[in-house]
Amino acid sequence: MNRDLQPSGFPQESRATPAARRERIAWLDLFRGAAVLVMIETHVVNTFLATAVRAESWFAILNYLNGLVAPSFLFIAGFVQGMERSPLPKADAGPAAAGASPPLAPPKPVHFARRARRLLGIGLIGYALHFPWTELVQQRWDAALRIGSQVDVLQCIAASLGLLLFVTWLAQEIGGRHKPLHLRRLRLGDRVWWAATAVLLMLVAMSAPFAANWTNLPIPLRAWMNSSTGSWFPLFPWAGFVFAGAIAGAGSRLGQAARDNAGNTAPSAPLPFPGQFAFFRVRPSAMLVASLPLAVAAWSSRGAHYSSVSPASFLERTAWVLLLAAVCEWLATHCRLPAVVLFAGQRSLTLYVVHLVLISTLVAFGVPAQIFPLAGVLGMILVVGSTSLAVTWCLARFRIKPRSAASFANR
Repeated sequence: MNRDLQPSGFPQESRATPAARRERIAWLDLFRGAAVLVMIETHVVNTFLATAVRAESWFAILNYLNGLVAPSFLFIAGFVQGMERSPLPKADAGPAAAGASPPLAPPKPVHFARRARRLLGIGLIGYALHFPWTELVQQRWDAALRIGSQVDVLQCIAASLGLLLFVTWLAQEIGGRHKPLHLRRLRLGDRVWWAATAVLLMLVAMSAPFAANWTNLPIPLRAWMNSSTGSWFPLFPWAGFVFAGAIAGAGSRLGQAARDNAGNTAPSAPLPFPGQFAFFRVRPSAMLVASLPLAVAAWSSRGAHYSSVSPASFLERTAWVLLLAAVCEWLATHCRLPAVVLFAGQRSLTLYVVHLVLISTLVAFGVPAQIFPLAGVLGMILVVGSTSLAVTWCLARFRIKPRSAASFANR
């Protein structure tokens, strides 16, 4: 034992304050929980709704709304990791001197190896959910390779956060020896992080139309580039939502620093590059105003050449995700939040895996796919959703707590 002994020979009581757990952000849990619950509805509808019903006009609207779920999920994953990147003023720095801004505390150290292992685990879970058991039993090797290498949202999150982890390491290596600057200016490493993340965002979003034509690559590699092998979430353009979320999360943390410093002498929020912009002073709900022009501009760009991998499509969906984030932030500030949605947000990875396993089990045991009318599908949504929540609650109750994919960035 390392504890000091009293004269009596008994160990002294430790006065060390236990490490405080990171406070959860209610609007992020609300947003993540709503996204995973709507994802359950999406997968049930796509699996069981009759083909004839899909031809009705309302289904196109539902399909468009469901298409915002995955961008939201990816955006949140990046947002959480971006929040940890930006430093805050030191709590023990005392009042700032006249004409000076409070010094910044460096970002929380990152355990790169441990986080990389957790991201690898998320990716392996994604591959396990697509393991081609049937194709291997039937000795359909080409189909087994194609299905087994498909990239789903978990692999996309793992790879995208892995790239952000590398950028964080690079920024630390480049700027780690520099002294912390004041609130108006960021360290060199922080500037490197912002610049590299912005480059990744532009590269993924702008290269997606070209990546869609890379069909001569080996199947496992092509699955990461485009959807030609059946991948739902290849890196192009889906990783862009993670990078956009990371930038938004870092900006949100800078905004918190600016609001905390509003009564001091520093007139503006810290930005990655010099400037006197005060945008980051506002609360996240201001994204509601900022995102509407983006959505209108993207919508007006629709035309004959509009496609789901176009930069216009990426801009449009990013704008709606920002709007949804703003709505969730406003609701978390002004309304009483439903406990079931918050629980779903806190256990999103478990709930995601459980509902996919449940749907696959139903199909494997003979529940027919794509033949149910609307009323039957609504019943299936209720059954799958409630059962998945119950199983997830039991796992949490017995202390089996896989953390949400986005929350891995907090560690």
